[in-house]
Amino acid sequence: MAFKYRVKTKTDSINKENKPKYYAVPVRSGEIDIHQLADDLASRSTVTAADVYATIVGLIPLMEQYLHEGYSIRLDDLGIFTLSVSSKGFDDPKDCLPHRVEARKICFRADKQLKRNLKHVKFERDKKKSL
Repeated sequence: MAFKYRVKTKTDSINKENKPKYYAVPVRSGEIDIHQLADDLASRSTVTAADVYATIVGLIPLMEQYLHEGYSIRLDDLGIFTLSVSSKGFDDPKDCLPHRVEARKICFRADKQLKRNLKHVKFERDKKKSL
């Protein structure tokens, strides 16, 4: 199955003639939830869907714990999860206190092999009206 896209137009502010440019934008096929993943993975292995589901559900709080402790989590062949933190800028380093630091987001960096496989993605223009 191919990854579907539509064509949308944008006016580029750098473009002096203000002619519209056309860009591919993704059309999502839907959303896969944890139950679907568990069923699909179970059908490809020797464990049951319940075992897969329990493992994934158990992994979530464990990953949260390790991220909160400052660890990066590497899932081989998938990628690395890290926690991004930030604070306001301070004139004096003594002012950068723990209560002024906040967790911003959980970052994911895909494994090299997973990224290399992007060249194998097949695309198909969505049949619905693009513009």
